[in-house]
Amino acid sequence: MADWVSGKVTKVEYWTDALFSLYVRAPVHPFTAGQFTKLGLEIDGERVQRAYSYVNAPGNPDLEFYLVTVPEGKLSPRLAALKPGDEVRW
Repeated sequence: MADWVSGKVTKVEYWTDALFSLYVRAPVHPFTAGQFTKLGLEIDGERVQRAYSYVNAPGNPDLEFYLVTVPEGKLSPRLAALKPGDEVRW
């Protein structure tokens, strides 16, 4: 499996109880509008990833993702609990 690319959470903005934006700064290649990536965390020794689309325009230093928390989900509740300075990978 390929190595992780690490990024730092710069901001988390909650729109509703379940919908939030996650802002991440990471050394990624330029992307095209509408492109997606897989965000992930190491959970109980396992790499857990899900696909999310970039929301921001290409060239913005902070990458923005809209996420919906799935209450019984393995990844989204943990992503929702991240704070600025925490690490996320893809």
